[in-house]
Amino acid sequence: MKWLDGLGMNLASVGCVIALFTLNPVAIKAQDGRPIADAGSSRYAGLDPVVLDGTRSYDPDNSGMLSYTWRQTSGPSVVIIDGNTATPTIAGSIKPNPGRDPTPKPQGFSQTDDIQECEFELLVSDGKWTGLPDTVKIIIVPDFGTRSLEQENPPFDRDKPTVITFSGGDCVTGHSGNRWNSSAWNSRANVIIFPNGYWPDSDARPPTYYKFGDMIIVYLSSVAADYKQPIQAIGFSTGGMPAIDVGIHLNRVYRDPRYAVNRVTQLDAGCRWNQSEDFAWRSYDLFLTSAVDQEQCWIDEYYGGYYSGEPYRYFTWPDELVVTLGALGHGAVLNWYKNSLTGNDMNTFNNGLVAGAYWSVIGPGKNLELGPTDAYYFRWDADEQSGHMSLLNEALHPGRLPEPVTLVGPDDGAIVDASGAVFTCQESENAVDYQLLFGPDPHHVKDYYVISDTSSPPTEVITSSPFEQTWWTVRVRDLYGSTIYADPVRVHFEVHPLIENITTGKGYSSLRHAINDAQNGQEIVIQPGIYHQENISFQGKHLTLRSIDPNDTAIVASTVIKGVSYETVVTFSNQEDTSCVLAGCTITGGKRGIYCSGSSPTMTHCIVMKNGIVDIGAGMYLTDGSNPTLINCMFSENSSSMTGGGIQSVSSNPILMNCTLSNNSATYFGGGIYCAGGNPVLTNCILWYDTPEEICTFGSTPIVTFSDVQGGWPGEGNLDADPLFADSDNGDYHLMSQAGRCDFNHQNWVIDDITSPCIDAGDPTIPIGLEPSPNGNRINIGAYGGTSEASKSP
Repeated sequence: MKWLDGLGMNLASVGCVIALFTLNPVAIKAQDGRPIADAGSSRYAGLDPVVLDGTRSYDPDNSGMLSYTWRQTSGPSVVIIDGNTATPTIAGSIKPNPGRDPTPKPQGFSQTDDIQECEFELLVSDGKWTGLPDTVKIIIVPDFGTRSLEQENPPFDRDKPTVITFSGGDCVTGHSGNRWNSSAWNSRANVIIFPNGYWPDSDARPPTYYKFGDMIIVYLSSVAADYKQPIQAIGFSTGGMPAIDVGIHLNRVYRDPRYAVNRVTQLDAGCRWNQSEDFAWRSYDLFLTSAVDQEQCWIDEYYGGYYSGEPYRYFTWPDELVVTLGALGHGAVLNWYKNSLTGNDMNTFNNGLVAGAYWSVIGPGKNLELGPTDAYYFRWDADEQSGHMSLLNEALHPGRLPEPVTLVGPDDGAIVDASGAVFTCQESENAVDYQLLFGPDPHHVKDYYVISDTSSPPTEVITSSPFEQTWWTVRVRDLYGSTIYADPVRVHFEVHPLIENITTGKGYSSLRHAINDAQNGQEIVIQPGIYHQENISFQGKHLTLRSIDPNDTAIVASTVIKGVSYETVVTFSNQEDTSCVLAGCTITGGKRGIYCSGSSPTMTHCIVMKNGIVDIGAGMYLTDGSNPTLINCMFSENSSSMTGGGIQSVSSNPILMNCTLSNNSATYFGGGIYCAGGNPVLTNCILWYDTPEEICTFGSTPIVTFSDVQGGWPGEGNLDADPLFADSDNGDYHLMSQAGRCDFNHQNWVIDDITSPCIDAGDPTIPIGLEPSPNGNRINIGAYGGTSEASKSP
């Protein structure tokens, strides 16, 4: 790893880092023609046995017939039937068959009040070699009682979305015998109903219906083990309670993207509001904040019937579309929603004033995600068959939803040659932002790579892609943060991976996916570019994530991890240690740049800039005994509303070597660093132009040596002198020098009229590393000290 060359540290406090630098990534060795075991996807079990699927196992050299061996490795003991086949049956027990067939009958699993996990291992042999094992989990859900779920329109179609419907009731239990009964819906979705009604989890009040989530996930797992289509829950009247509870339970308890619910429809569903407004609000909040894989959750609801005249609630919740249906009767609200799939008046865009099935998982606006706003509140005038939609109160709720996207560009399956192509779309009404997205499959659009981000349809000619087989789409955003994208279209490019695990050779479309896939000791390298909406966590893995050349300032500045503004960009919160490395990247655009809790990663040659809509620790927040090592890092233009503009360290002991903190701000204390408990160590650092002060302490004693601190700070070799940055207003923190400094913008060397006092002012016991000659044989202070871009000695 040449980017670590020349650091030459000999401080005892960073001995652990020196040990890290001698490590090499662990390579994954090929199996040399051995068969590859594939135990299939995890499954959910309840009343019925489960059939596992090892049929995707294969032999790379086709040298012999495959044989299979399954065994249980953990969890409550169960029975494996036909364990030497590709598709064994897993059951709770076996009982004699009471019928004429003497074959024993496998029984369902022993369900309890808790979730239970069993793990099974598959070994595959070709007669000569046995491959490495693969494992699969069977999750036994809690006891949900008598089965009442039914698919109204079997068989289940994996290529269609799923609609889960709950009919009306008495505000506690659901009526039996009700069906969805709509041919238009049944032809476009898998429709799940509860013909025997539904009932609460217990006698507790207000009632909850979480067990129907257990029931649903078992059913979906049995018919679609690798389901990739969206799921919507719809509740009419009393059914509004189980509809939202199913979404909460599936998303928060199982967190399985195959079976997550990202939209809930409430149809004149006021029962929970009548029972307890506080509990109703809590239910809404639990669902709306239950996103799985960043698939945003939202609610649309429709009032009429019981709440005729003034709407039941004259306000909305963020991530919610509310429609009052005037004087429609209670049952007419359900009919209106069903009819809205096909009714002409209900199914036209109408300048963004449209609701109902238009935005359902089978409507033209199926890819809508509502923004975090209460801007959308509409009114329907007329009856359940026809009428007109308008704004209810434009002054309070002015939002008009974005028009579904129509792509303009290469057709499905097209080959894009070296001359490239324009990937664009028609103008989308109410859109203010257009993002061109590329991904490796037609799913997981949230993880697609952002090729361009413009205020009008993209016009750039694109000649390459990180994927040989690329799916592309355009996502638009309206003024209130709601987005919608077109169904992705497939094209073919030459392969130029932007994100690559160089240990395995595998390319990725998103940093999150690369980290999710990585194992300890592996190294992920990312090409220059802006990685939009990438809020990442290292998940406790001992990884290296770096740019192609962390020693090159231009590469670091152009390799940008840009997070969502209301989230932290990079998180270390799973006891990561010094073997977890982030190097050569710019971290920006988040509410906070870096969050570190109980972890001690290594960061080198990183820029953390322009983060902060938080009260503490805008650039970096350290807590719970975090002891990271920061080398040659830059913190600039981060801003907090209270303390710790650049860094806030709480009960932690970070090590900062050759770092620069400048132009950070806090409203009250510690524009540069705020320390509360612990003893941070700063060596060869510059803290200048931070407001209201560079360092503020509360019960902490930072050890600062050979550093330039504005206003002064006690410690050996410390300065209080203008560091003479080349152009801090424009982000260039190289030190001015009469012997020459690296020009940030033009990548050449320029001569200044004056020389920074920080040149040749670092700790004399630390080697100069890669500093160019003449260098005075003493390391410089600041982020470029010890690097090939260190300013020269006069």
